[in-house]
Amino acid sequence: MRLTNSKQIKKQNGRKKKPAPMINQESRSQIVCSDDVVNELLNLFDALGLEQRHFFNRNQRTAEPKIAKARGPHPATALANLMSVWNQDPEYVDRLGNPIPIRFRGVKRSFTSLARRCAHNTHPSKMLIDLKRLKAVRIDRSGLIHPQSRSISVFDDKKLAAQHTLATLHGFIGTLRHNLDGQSTNSNQLFHRIAWNHKFDARNLPRFKIWLKNHGQHFLELADNWMIRNSAKETHARPSSRKYVQVTVGMYLAKDSNLK
Repeated sequence: MRLTNSKQIKKQNGRKKKPAPMINQESRSQIVCSDDVVNELLNLFDALGLEQRHFFNRNQRTAEPKIAKARGPHPATALANLMSVWNQDPEYVDRLGNPIPIRFRGVKRSFTSLARRCAHNTHPSKMLIDLKRLKAVRIDRSGLIHPQSRSISVFDDKKLAAQHTLATLHGFIGTLRHNLDGQSTNSNQLFHRIAWNHKFDARNLPRFKIWLKNHGQHFLELADNWMIRNSAKETHARPSSRKYVQVTVGMYLAKDSNLK
């Protein structure tokens, strides 16, 4: 599938228009319009219990651009980052590379120091409560905290699910806007590719979900490892003049609503 960016569209507007190609009924049913997207967003926000007061008329927008504010990681991201560091930092893994149990407080390594490293504005005890509720960790009788998984399921908690959904939408829309505003061949483009099939046998969907989960999890862990190795190290020295950005890599599986 070939994507046309906004600058190419402007260039084409100056040329003589060609007759519009005929679209059969099957292709027409696959076309997504702006109303479809807005309706899906409204239904999504309603399912998450989010207010819809943020939707306003385009004419009410101010002409002056807003100054972008620095955004810290939302709670779901901070929790996922904590589990990721716990599974990779040499200080928190054994000789086989497995995450080791830790105390809530400690001199050399602890859950508190790990939590403050991943989220400066959230109390470590609150993060531990959230991780325990999500079954990402367990606490034994001696007080040792054991990691149960590297990833967390935010959809088991409605509040975290809402925060995760908004952050995901914000990031994905930002990627689309960034790529639309630049040249399609520019190296500054953010990676965005889609594998699409409109006649996929629905009977194979369960097997495909398992295949994608296994391969997707492996790929995201590779990406996570690469990002952590190339991230700024925690230090008490004076701030560096280097520029840092928050990056996100995600994968998702979408299916038509009439497939069960």
